[in-house]
Amino acid sequence: MSKRDKENTNNVSKESVNPPSETEAEVTVDKGELSEIDILREELANLQASLATIESELSDANDRHLRARADLDNYRRRAAQDADRARQAGLDSAVLPILSVFDDLGRALAVADEEDPAKIIPGVQSVMAGLERNLDSLGLKRIGEIGEKFDPDLHEALTAVPTDDSEKKGTIAEVFQSGFVRDERLVRPARVLVFQE
Repeated sequence: MSKRDKENTNNVSKESVNPPSETEAEVTVDKGELSEIDILREELANLQASLATIESELSDANDRHLRARADLDNYRRRAAQDADRARQAGLDSAVLPILSVFDDLGRALAVADEEDPAKIIPGVQSVMAGLERNLDSLGLKRIGEIGEKFDPDLHEALTAVPTDDSEKKGTIAEVFQSGFVRDERLVRPARVLVFQE
């Protein structure tokens, strides 16, 4: 081989081993990256659209939550007002019968000032009977009568007194304060003295 042939072969080898120039590489890379850039741009656009949708849904859910909470607060306030009105109406209906007793006692005291005080006893007894009727209309029953069997669920024994009568043992000797039950529920226990057993 001649010297010139060797140089040509070396030049060809060098060209095949040398990388392509920068402009050739950019053209090749640009063609490959164009499709990747388009794909990334599409993905970015899709993600931005999804984010906008999610933000809108979150805003709607937050609005619904705030409205539901406001509705619940309003419901609680109305329920408390209704309960208060019902309680007030219940108190009014309980007080009305007592007001008639108040009026009757006022009339009895007016008569006592004008005449003999002993004459008001039948009037006071009548007022007491009227009060018991009014309490009965409210469902209140008086408990704790003298001679009644002592029941610790209904009566409060203040003290016990001795007795020789075996029939009286365990019964009420004296009533200091009447008790009341309403529909089998104790409202106030009777405060009593009990004969010892």
